Amino acid sequence: MLRNWKLAAVSAVLLLNAAVAEEPATLAKQNRWVTSAVFIDGGSKLATGGGESLLYRAGDVKIWNVRSGAQLAAFEGQPTIVWSIAASPDGKTLITSGYDGKIILWNVAEKKPAQTIEKKGWIRRCALSPDGKNFAAAMEDGSVVLFETEGPKETKSFKAHEAAVYDVAFSIDGAILATCSTDKTAKLWDWKAEMPAEKAKLEGHSDAVWAVAWSKDGSLATAGADRKIKVWSSEGKEEATLEGHKDWVSDVAFSPDGATLASSSHDRTARLWDVKEKKETASLGPHTSTCWCVSFSQDGSLLAVGTHNAGVRLWNLANKTEMFPAPKEEKKADEK
Repeated sequence: MLRNWKLAAVSAVLLLNAAVAEEPATLAKQNRWVTSAVFIDGGSKLATGGGESLLYRAGDVKIWNVRSGAQLAAFEGQPTIVWSIAASPDGKTLITSGYDGKIILWNVAEKKPAQTIEKKGWIRRCALSPDGKNFAAAMEDGSVVLFETEGPKETKSFKAHEAAVYDVAFSIDGAILATCSTDKTAKLWDWKAEMPAEKAKLEGHSDAVWAVAWSKDGSLATAGADRKIKVWSSEGKEEATLEGHKDWVSDVAFSPDGATLASSSHDRTARLWDVKEKKETASLGPHTSTCWCVSFSQDGSLLAVGTHNAGVRLWNLANKTEMFPAPKEEKKADEK
């Protein structure tokens, strides 16, 4: 009798463990880094890149259902943490870059790498041109490498900064490439010239510039380790400085209509700013850890915020609420 009871107990534990192991991954239950995110398929899905360790564990490339929060796919093939993820206009191709110097072009339908490019040094960001025909890579040695997506084929490489390039971004019309660096500057480039020519040097930050983003009207924003966000004209003239974050500002993104600027910071918050009034309108969080990135959905109704240990958090901007909050741990009886 005792033996049968033990067998039943063991069977129950095994079944419980199996059920837990088979529980589908959701946006609510994440505990890994998300350092970059992009909405695809008209905003119905979200692609994220990240991982758990810079060097010692494979990176994450995942796709999520925005409506349900369910994980739709997890791609294998990025050996180390994914620093950036970009999507082709049709959503059929993802481009990731990592700490290991690899750029991978992913076939979304087949859920596997289509091509892999190996470079020396980590690659902090890759960005696609608006038409998807070209992409740029931000290199650790201060250079920027340009590629034709078809192939892919490397077309140009040029020294952009005196220190590591942290971000690259094509203007909305695709004519200008913006770069920023730990050398405390951002620059604008005529990247289509035979040898890319510097059009403007954006100076004003007192520490490393981590992020750059374009608005639909041609203006742009930069942000970095000095905790400041700066807004510039299309010619590179400083127009405003936005302050409020208490730690490094890791990323910035304009809403599709250009009216709102979102930012993420190591102070564990994401913030929204009125571009015209040049003031903060909302603080989202605090999150449980450092915030790495922000990305708007195509209609501007959602904001994805990548964090250090809680994956990507998805915010409904209409009511400033988190769509899939992490489940709260139940307190023990003696803690109540």
